[in-house]
Amino acid sequence: MAAGSTTIPVIDISPSASAEEACARIDAACRGIGFFAITGHGVAGQLLDGVLDVARQFFAQPLAHKNSLAIELSDHHRGYAGVEGELLQPGLRADYKETLDFGPEVPLEDPQRSPLEGPNQWPDLPGFRDAVEAYQAAVLDAAKRLLRLTAQALGQEPSFFDRRFERPLVGTRLIRYPAVAEPRPDQLGCGAHSDYGCVTLLHIDGTAGLQLADLEGKWHDVIAPRGSFIVNLGDMLARWTNDRYRATVHRVQSPRTADRYSVPTFVNPSYDTIVECLPSCLGEGEHPKYPTTTSGAYLQSRFDETFAYRQ
Repeated sequence: MAAGSTTIPVIDISPSASAEEACARIDAACRGIGFFAITGHGVAGQLLDGVLDVARQFFAQPLAHKNSLAIELSDHHRGYAGVEGELLQPGLRADYKETLDFGPEVPLEDPQRSPLEGPNQWPDLPGFRDAVEAYQAAVLDAAKRLLRLTAQALGQEPSFFDRRFERPLVGTRLIRYPAVAEPRPDQLGCGAHSDYGCVTLLHIDGTAGLQLADLEGKWHDVIAPRGSFIVNLGDMLARWTNDRYRATVHRVQSPRTADRYSVPTFVNPSYDTIVECLPSCLGEGEHPKYPTTTSGAYLQSRFDETFAYRQ
């Protein structure tokens, strides 16, 4: 089915911008289309360019080198997954993409380490680790500002998420979507899904392919300004808000002429954070739609469903 196109809302979250206006626009976007772009995020252009550069360098390596960092060698979801290593849309073939996952570096002997934290598997490429770690740290700072605005949009104190993200579960993923001149009808670059966690900040190389589903199930190409982050919400935040905020279904069509690179950063609460319906998201006579869970338990259950190496 052919897709239309939509320019998603663009919201300035810089310190000099109006917080009141940003909160109102975040609230409107999260209740509606479920996607928006942020500018004024504070992540330098050299970090944005640098992380795409090292992604291209890594995925150009021989398969044997990439497989030496296989995600199944990690007990905490860090490493490489090859083409068809993840199935996000049941009923289709597994996704036609390859990925490399990282998180904040946590030593195995750290007494506070959760099952979803640990050391990364770093490729032996000059400057690679520095580029990824600097990028991830800057995106996390942007996400924390965004979460403070989101808390206010939900009628909470600005610090509501601060104490629930004291040791956030953060995942940065490098993705390559290989060009396919004639894509299979039963395979996408990334199958239709909603994200698992709280909030995703996505950096793309400008190549088309990302699509979102509107409330009627129609697909739209996502258009956002260069240098902005595309933001979408995950199922965990939808649960927290009793579906007041929308975890929008999206997918990626395989590119036809040139490989596509993207870098999503998934920002989630600390492992033991309790996720339950916010009272401010319950109208009169309404009840919570979802049982109480924790951040870590929910994320682990979703990883188990979708990654071949965990099954």
